[in-house]
Amino acid sequence: MIQKNEASIEFISENAVLLLWPEVIDNAQHQQILKVRDAIGIALKSILIDCVVSYNSIIIYYHFQAITTESLYSKLDAIIQRTLDDMPSPNDLEEALPSTTIDIPVLYNEIAGWDLATVAKRSGLTVDDVVKVHSQSTYRAFALGFTPGFCYLASLDDALVLPRKPSPRLKVPTGAVAIAGNQTAVYPSESPGGWHIIGQTPLPMYSLTPLFSSTISVGNNVRFKPISEDEFEQLGGTIKQEFV
Repeated sequence: MIQKNEASIEFISENAVLLLWPEVIDNAQHQQILKVRDAIGIALKSILIDCVVSYNSIIIYYHFQAITTESLYSKLDAIIQRTLDDMPSPNDLEEALPSTTIDIPVLYNEIAGWDLATVAKRSGLTVDDVVKVHSQSTYRAFALGFTPGFCYLASLDDALVLPRKPSPRLKVPTGAVAIAGNQTAVYPSESPGGWHIIGQTPLPMYSLTPLFSSTISVGNNVRFKPISEDEFEQLGGTIKQEFV
């Protein structure tokens, strides 16, 4: 059922305002947040710099010289209330949620999945079970951040929920498919990271041509598709082995 949650409105700097919903990971609430973002983009286009969506919030950057805080507050409150009124009934929920699904090919083995055996042991599962559980779920893209193209995906099956590694790696390879808490993600470029690596994908997570674009957009559905090592290489992938 879609929860029609109220959002608080807080001015956090001279040109930024935070809209904050209850702190939960919820597809329906997130859909409401995206609808509010879209409505803001239309109604406040002339003063808007950017809107950044996360799990339960929107940060709005705007041209503060063009509007008073009182007027902006009033407009945002009206947009939120209008969005609440326009939210569909529970029977229309499926149509309300996004239909775009991104399939990500993943090589799950103990060479590409640096932590795959450890995750299996700590979860009380076999390696094959870990792969099956991870790849049979459909995840929602809730937020972009940390590094360009990195998208936070939720929710992970309870069987695979583990805390982050106690000591982050200094280098996680480009294309690493990883889990932490009740989230999963793909590292778009080499970077430090404390998530558990269970596989690798040859699919780039962003493009710079002609402009920067992320493979996964907030609001997309994401599925992970197991592939063989031959398929991985045919798609242009090179397995990055852990440095020992």
